[in-house]
Amino acid sequence: MRTLLLDQTFFPVKIISWQRAMVLILTGRAEVVVEYEDKVIRSVNQNFPLPKILRLNAKHRTQRHVKFTRLNVYLRDKFTCQYCTERFKLKELTFDHVVPVSKGGRTTWKNIVTCCVKCNTKKGDLTLEKANMRLLKRPAPPNWSPYLCLRIRKDDPKEWREWFPASA
Repeated sequence: MRTLLLDQTFFPVKIISWQRAMVLILTGRAEVVVEYEDKVIRSVNQNFPLPKILRLNAKHRTQRHVKFTRLNVYLRDKFTCQYCTERFKLKELTFDHVVPVSKGGRTTWKNIVTCCVKCNTKKGDLTLEKANMRLLKRPAPPNWSPYLCLRIRKDDPKEWREWFPASA
């Protein structure tokens, strides 16, 4: 079981284990917003309802860094090939170094784009100019958002999504 952690302003910041959630509650650093209805943690002397959603009592500085992963690149680019501008399913995508590794390109947010297999094959290890291709948009690190950084699983509570901002 996992717990959604909110900051003082009820903004989602992290998904934590139930054990970490209990430590935050017992040390007075967080308050329970919503509990699981049928889940209880038992100690020798007490029973504690398992927290589904917690809110931190003190000010919290949210880490605004988005981890560089293949999935996060696809999410940043909205599963759209940055060359042909078509949307694809996850398994139909790859990613491409805008400046090829053979030409000194690095694997960073600013040099990696989502790409379909056909366009990736066409570009190969050429530069954009030599391949006569254009980018849909210049690659850059994405802004932090709960949708991008907090991975909700199928077995997580559906009401967690209610705490995410509508604009993200």
